[in-house]
Amino acid sequence: MGAIYITRNTVFAATTGAKTILKLVTPTQFKIEILEMAIFTDGVTGSAVPATWDLFTSDETSAGTGNGTAVTTQVKGRTQAHGLTVTQNHSVEGTTYTINKAGFIPQFMGALVLQHPLGTEPESPSDAADSIGLRINVTAAVNVLAWMKWARA
Repeated sequence: MGAIYITRNTVFAATTGAKTILKLVTPTQFKIEILEMAIFTDGVTGSAVPATWDLFTSDETSAGTGNGTAVTTQVKGRTQAHGLTVTQNHSVEGTTYTINKAGFIPQFMGALVLQHPLGTEPESPSDAADSIGLRINVTAAVNVLAWMKWARA
């Protein structure tokens, strides 16, 4: 395997509803695979129901609007520009998401770290400049931090 990268968002306060945390938009020349991902929450209400999270792909027909700049760091391999457009902490959601994986995470001090076994890694679509990303749906005010470890497929 060649270069491996980690892309993480800037911590943000989610209020209620669905919010895209990270979106990695691939160029038409290559696709990526998600090796590992994590989401952390620090809500203050221990009795809050769990939030839901989604790992999704999108054809970017309606991309939504990200805020700020997510940080991408190469952690393995020969130095190579990652070549993606990365958005984070969306104020406007995209509308063309296909959910690949989903689950619950506690809003009060929640933590999820999910490794994808070799050969079963979720991949971005390969037919165009498409994306793969993470979204959370909260019911209470909560701060969110997430990252995705990925490589070119």
